[in-house]
Amino acid sequence: MSRLTIDWSAGKITEKNPTGLNGVDFIEFTGPDATHLDKLFLKMGFTLMSEIPGKKIKLYRQGDINFIINAEPGTFAVNFAKLHGPSVSSTGFRVGDAQKAFEAAVKRGAKPYEGAEGTKGVMNYPAVYGIGDSLIYFIDEKNHIDLYKEQFKLADISVRPMGNSLNIVDHFTNNVPVGEMRKWSSFYTDIFGFYEAKYFDIKGKSTGLLSQAMRSPCGKFSVPINEPKDPKSQIQEYLNEYKGSGIQHIALTTDDIAPTLETLNKSDVPFLAAPPKKYYEMLKTRLPQVTEDIDRLQRNAILVDGDEHGYLLQIFTKNTIGPVFFEVIQRKGHEGFGDGNFQALFDAIEADQRERGYL
Repeated sequence: MSRLTIDWSAGKITEKNPTGLNGVDFIEFTGPDATHLDKLFLKMGFTLMSEIPGKKIKLYRQGDINFIINAEPGTFAVNFAKLHGPSVSSTGFRVGDAQKAFEAAVKRGAKPYEGAEGTKGVMNYPAVYGIGDSLIYFIDEKNHIDLYKEQFKLADISVRPMGNSLNIVDHFTNNVPVGEMRKWSSFYTDIFGFYEAKYFDIKGKSTGLLSQAMRSPCGKFSVPINEPKDPKSQIQEYLNEYKGSGIQHIALTTDDIAPTLETLNKSDVPFLAAPPKKYYEMLKTRLPQVTEDIDRLQRNAILVDGDEHGYLLQIFTKNTIGPVFFEVIQRKGHEGFGDGNFQALFDAIEADQRERGYL
């Protein structure tokens, strides 16, 4: 166990940060089978912190990552699950002042969420509609205390179980239909002040995708937006199963990826297959600054990418919540998105599609 003190003063509204973003406070999951989510999060090293008295709403925590499972009938989340199945129904963005952030977002074009109080579950905080009509809540210090101390009844809201050493939400992707990538990148730019960090045009053996990575003005998280190029693309498969746009994967950071992965593997968290042996044979030449044991990286199917300034290590699970999956990432002086691994990841998911008979 450790404790974390959040610097709420960092969430100031400025010209470049018009809503005062200061990181991700929580991600809310929903679905017809909440037991599956319980088992998955425990396998991933999360601790069940609390269940709201009288409600089917649970809080899991690891490091500064808060996962909420909402199975309470009549709430926005459960109604969302009726449309999308297992899914991410909302995210909580940390801000300096929730009401001012909400007002600024609406003024800049965001659609306010005005659902009946009962449909909000416990989170009666200012919110706007985001990707696929999921919700984005604004969580300031007051709302943070209310959510975790008053609603979840945590005696000490600063306690952070270490679990498998996962720390924070690094980024989460949005999948959108053909022709909507620029629309949604503009949404994040116009409303919140995000800016483009990277653009990808990826082609596999059978399908392709476009991706525009948007970084938050606070620099604490990013949102890559993916658009399919083919009707059988893995992005289109997600859209078909999810029945619309939404969050496809969530990247969680660690300070030491190899032992984290070895623990996750023992817990039977399913990961994508490793790239060919050649990938690791070329690694010493491609990135000579890598200090990790290459054989250990290969045994754990860990991907590596970087440049002269630094590198990152990453791995992706298979789909674990309907069409939603996770990434584990360790950054060592590199703020990219695994540019050199994007093709390897795409090919691995295509291979998984073939195994399932989709391609």
